[in-house]
Amino acid sequence: MSRNITISGVGCCLVDRLYNHLSFGSDLFAPFLSRTKGDGGLTPGQLVFKEEFDRFAGVDFLETLPRLTGGRQAAAMNIGGPCIVALIHAAQLSGDTATYRFYGCHGDDDDGRFLLSALGKTPVDVGAYRPERNEVTASTIVLSDPDYDNGNGERVFINTIGASWKYAPDEPDDAFFASDVIVFGGTALVPQIHDSLTELLVAAKAKGCFTIVNTVFDYRNEKAHPDRKWPLGRSDDSYRNIDLLITDCEEALRLSGETSTAGAMAFFKSHGAATVLITNGANDVSLYSSGKCFTGIETTFPVSEAVADELRQGKHKGDTTGCGDNFAGGVIASVVAQLGQGDGLLDLAEACRWGIVSGGFACFYMGGTWFEQYPGEKRALITPYYEKYVNRTGHAK
Repeated sequence: MSRNITISGVGCCLVDRLYNHLSFGSDLFAPFLSRTKGDGGLTPGQLVFKEEFDRFAGVDFLETLPRLTGGRQAAAMNIGGPCIVALIHAAQLSGDTATYRFYGCHGDDDDGRFLLSALGKTPVDVGAYRPERNEVTASTIVLSDPDYDNGNGERVFINTIGASWKYAPDEPDDAFFASDVIVFGGTALVPQIHDSLTELLVAAKAKGCFTIVNTVFDYRNEKAHPDRKWPLGRSDDSYRNIDLLITDCEEALRLSGETSTAGAMAFFKSHGAATVLITNGANDVSLYSSGKCFTGIETTFPVSEAVADELRQGKHKGDTTGCGDNFAGGVIASVVAQLGQGDGLLDLAEACRWGIVSGGFACFYMGGTWFEQYPGEKRALITPYYEKYVNRTGHAK
């Protein structure tokens, strides 16, 4: 008999404005590309704060944007952010077997009202997503080049933190720490939460919660100390209180200070992270479990060939925005399903399979969040890719 699992997440939730079919190699982009780490210029695959770009370019980014986009309007406006997008996708896969809640704040502005309206169409409880007076809602302008990296695609992110500066580490309440699973998602864009991650993780583990951290590019620390590894909270003690760390290759290298995925994985292992998943775009996903929460494993998994085939055939007009967030959501949904069954150690390979097909499916549409027409729609659409993945790789539950 499965039981209903409660999941609470805190971290990044923002408005994404997406501009597609740009070329990072064009003469238009050349003057605005980064020349040294953390200088405020644009770098494919990375995030920069709008204020830092303005200083780098000597002009407000909003004046530069029409030049970079050819004066086009955004192709899509959507819910974005590594925490909320992951939670929404996980909730869509879980259905009524789990309760998902999001904690955070938004500005008292049109973007905030857009987010509240859009979030109301998702299965995530946003009763703890509060307004912050006289502040703008966090937002990101996403510039996408689908031909970058030999057709695998990449994006540039220009972020405004806005009201998220105000969200404090004492705001998650008793109900937050009474959850079965706690997700800290993209906290580098919620600075007070990020700086207090060590203490928040300790508090979560003291309450018996299963802790998940999924990361985002930490421009604040990249700018402050481009020659040092990024901190995750106040000390590396954060890692020993993480049951599952989900990060991409670039973020793994900067968090560890290492120069290879293997080196980064060794760093996380040596600092006590129980389980680690490192994604790498269209390349293999690296998996590690110490055997504490999941059955012990250390291997790599390929991306979905069925998804890649359809993208090569040009069947879809999406982009790569939200792929990592949906990967995290697929993993979270599988973890939640397995916890609900209560059968002992979890299966990381199974969770990773759902993450891989979820991240791949996100390439089929613009933006990270898919709005279902009916409950269960997204799971029904993704399940055939899961089945093809199992059949092709020979990994079966």
